[in-house]
Amino acid sequence: MEKDFQAGWYYNERTGMKEIFYLSCYTPVSIDKWFGRIHLNAEMKNLLLRIYHKIGKLEGICELLDEEEIKNIDEMVDRYNLMYCQLDGKRLPDFANFFGYAGNDELIRKERQKIQEFSDLKMLRGQHREKFIICRQTIWVLRKEWNPTAPHRIGGCLDDLIRIMLGFKSDVKKENASLDPILFSGLLYYQFLTVVPYEMNNILYSSYTVTKYLQELKILPELSLPLSKLMHDNKNECDDRMAEVRQACNINQWLLFYLGMLDKVFGTEYNFIKEKHCCLEKSRDILDKAENIPVHMKERMKHELMMMHQKPFFRIEGLMNDCNITHSTATKMVNLFVALNLVKQVNNKQRYRVYEYTPLVECIQRI
Repeated sequence: MEKDFQAGWYYNERTGMKEIFYLSCYTPVSIDKWFGRIHLNAEMKNLLLRIYHKIGKLEGICELLDEEEIKNIDEMVDRYNLMYCQLDGKRLPDFANFFGYAGNDELIRKERQKIQEFSDLKMLRGQHREKFIICRQTIWVLRKEWNPTAPHRIGGCLDDLIRIMLGFKSDVKKENASLDPILFSGLLYYQFLTVVPYEMNNILYSSYTVTKYLQELKILPELSLPLSKLMHDNKNECDDRMAEVRQACNINQWLLFYLGMLDKVFGTEYNFIKEKHCCLEKSRDILDKAENIPVHMKERMKHELMMMHQKPFFRIEGLMNDCNITHSTATKMVNLFVALNLVKQVNNKQRYRVYEYTPLVECIQRI
């Protein structure tokens, strides 16, 4: 079994033409191969190995096959490999039926078609070994993809990951450690992209977990714009950097890419926080200069500005609870905000009236 196989782009030679295609896999990378490529002391290497070992044993997060299953699949594929060397015009049996109950699914049928195309024994003998490797990887992918973590377990899995990382927080922050927490988060982020269970949401869940980790270490503020947005916008480069790790055992380019994305997150975060405070100060100035509003009402409205600073969308009922006021007072307060152009109704067709704190919403849209 190709134990270090990772998700990425592969070349497949078929009918004399090179075809590039993407395979997904949730097997953690064999990290000992690239430990020698980055400058880590022995203590930090052992720390990473301990963390990855714990991650690999989490319930559901990485549905690794047990040794017996791996052995059985290896033996099965090896038997079919013997048939690759026979140029008798026969096709390989459809061993995709091995996947049982999922065999009639549309996506599985497509994969079965790929496998059948790989197994065309009329191809040259020299290509068969490459086809065999591709088939073995395809089996590995399908076994993973159709045994995912249950949806209700994803939140628990992420909590487990955060718990594991925080358990090693004091080790990571030791003085004179050669790997700082930000660089360490880049290594973890790469690992999460291969172990988080659902292919389409890997970036989302991985970004969320790493962001929570950085927030716990007080590196990122609690309110954070998503790292996943930047990663989705640069997904092709992300795939290329991951492929470099897998193919050349070179983690350096991935770390440079990750740090570049994180730098943009920090820059965006800084601008966002600065803009938020500017919005709040401008709103207070407008309120102070407003005429015909009693002083006690202005004080209540300033208190509500702080609440809207945290929750830019709200209903009158929420305003009542936040300020501990009656419905009529809350309605009057909202009408005053509307008159000052600080608040507007989002959609008058909704059953319940929802309002937005306009300056902050516009700030978010600009960022």
